[in-house]
Amino acid sequence: MKRGLKQIIIIVFVLVVVVGTALLINWLLRVKPTCFDSLQNGTEEGVDCGSVCNKSCPTPKPKAEALKLKDFQIVEGDGVKCDLVATVENPNSSLGGQHIPYTITWGSMQKNGEFYIYPGEGERYIAEINLPCQKGVTPSITIGDPSEWQFFKEFEKPTLEITNSEIHDPSQATVANESYEFFAITGTTINKSPFDLKEIEIYVILKNPTGKIIGVNRTTINSILANEKRDFRLFWTHSFGKEEGSYKFFTTSNLFSSENFMRTFGAGSYQSKDIDANRNPFEE
Repeated sequence: MKRGLKQIIIIVFVLVVVVGTALLINWLLRVKPTCFDSLQNGTEEGVDCGSVCNKSCPTPKPKAEALKLKDFQIVEGDGVKCDLVATVENPNSSLGGQHIPYTITWGSMQKNGEFYIYPGEGERYIAEINLPCQKGVTPSITIGDPSEWQFFKEFEKPTLEITNSEIHDPSQATVANESYEFFAITGTTINKSPFDLKEIEIYVILKNPTGKIIGVNRTTINSILANEKRDFRLFWTHSFGKEEGSYKFFTTSNLFSSENFMRTFGAGSYQSKDIDANRNPFEE
């Protein structure tokens, strides 16, 4: 065998021995995953998680953007009482929250409240109704952040459907037995979500052809079961004249609070329906 070929074989052999020895030493000295010590070690993909621990690692919570005020309008009612309506947008597609504070200032009057908003919700209404009109004064609203943003890998709004909606205007009544004394909108709501809810809110927004809000009202329906239908009525003590326009409904329910999910009676005791009473089923 030629001398040069022998040298190549020797060099390759030495390299194999060195690399193999290094790999063996690294394997013997490597930090092994424990999956229970609150530290990321070994081949753990996160703290005590990853495929080696048979536990998926949590998705990092994204940084929250501030809520956006899309619109804020005065709705003049009968000239004595007015409503204030704000429209808020949540630009965070995977973050939502509750106990969000707001303050409305109108002249010497101040109203404080709080609300909740779903992840990615484009139109969340805040309404203060039947306030004394403050002529010549522009109101303002400040909106804070929730004390804690809640992260959702997936979120689906509850399906609260409105059907059979009708307008009842006594000033334009054509039916002899029309018995409504005030301008009213009636309808039926159906809880098509799989959960029994303690409370849902229904807003109705009336707009003129230019998009200006000319009327707003809201009502609450308590203790509505899954797939249950409930009738509702919203009324105003003044008419809106013959001005044409449109109306839309906004329905919502606080899915951030486990207390909003009802318990159903069964087998002689109160049992949670598909959920743990101490857990929000919509939160990951």
